[in-house]
Amino acid sequence: MGSDPGRSSDDLDRAGLIARLSAFVAPVAANAGAVVDDPALLDLADAVYTAFGDLDADGGLTHARLADACADVCPDRTRFDSRFELFCKLGMLMPVRDKSHQQRYVFNPTSAAALMVFERLGRDGGVQEILTLLDRTRAGLLSGTATVGQVRRALAQARRGFAVNTDHLKRLVRVCPLDDLLAERRHHRATDSLLSDARSLIELVVDRFPVLVTDGDRLISAAVRYSQAVQDFIGRLLDEATAHRDFSMLDPEQYLAATLQRQKEELAGTFRTVLFDPASPFVTPEEVAKAVDDLRPRPARRRPPRPIDPEPGEDPLSLAKARAERNRERRTIVAEEALDGRQSADVTAALRFAGWPAAASAASSNVG
Repeated sequence: MGSDPGRSSDDLDRAGLIARLSAFVAPVAANAGAVVDDPALLDLADAVYTAFGDLDADGGLTHARLADACADVCPDRTRFDSRFELFCKLGMLMPVRDKSHQQRYVFNPTSAAALMVFERLGRDGGVQEILTLLDRTRAGLLSGTATVGQVRRALAQARRGFAVNTDHLKRLVRVCPLDDLLAERRHHRATDSLLSDARSLIELVVDRFPVLVTDGDRLISAAVRYSQAVQDFIGRLLDEATAHRDFSMLDPEQYLAATLQRQKEELAGTFRTVLFDPASPFVTPEEVAKAVDDLRPRPARRRPPRPIDPEPGEDPLSLAKARAERNRERRTIVAEEALDGRQSADVTAALRFAGWPAAASAASSNVG
């Protein structure tokens, strides 16, 4: 009993979804054909819901506008009209007014909730509803609003849910083909956290309502049986994966759960016949050292501080001109004293008497 090689994983998931939807509506179905067998029809219902949510539907949408909005999903107008009539008959689409001309419709919130449930059912399965029930019960206990009757009914519902899922998984493992197992693989994940949540809930229940201790024990027993059934289910898929050399049959989380349940010798035996290339480093130590040197940041360059601007003062050019004028006046006075009213004078004796460097200074004054 192998998997059909012509069917993709998406095809198996969508076929599994239709089967789950059939079982979902069975309690209220009028006949065996109450559920569509084409996933595209469910896509059309979702497209109608999307149109009401994304378009400007204030006052409702007309039949023609809905047909245009869903043309990508259902280009066949006759088929769309048939489904549209059914949606109106079953109350998913409700007329705003009773007038037949220019009729507008609104989407029934109950149908919107159903589409959300269908989406969750296809993704997580019925086990998620059990976890949601346990979470609601825990919230009621913590807030003090849950009564002993409400908690007893919740524990009973959760216990029955675990029992039903356990029997379902055992049947899959015993008699169902691989396609059916693959369609169910994502709906039964690791159960360690589930058992932990159930035990912590029962501790709250017993602390608040000691009379429910027996109900709590029965719930834990049912959860343990379900956990074991999940392990058997994953084991069957692992055997199929080994036989077909197809390790895509399980999710990473399911492989992890299976690994945690095995001994080291069993895990080592998985790759006993697998050939590996010898290990070799991707880079050499020299390349690592060079990369470190290349990436080493350069030392920060510090610029010397800018010089402090001098305080404002007199113009240096004006000062130089004044100094030159004073030197000229001094030389004039020295020369006039040496001439003493004459046209010329002999200053040789005076220069010898002055000595060096006073003689040079005096000579320059006389020459000037």
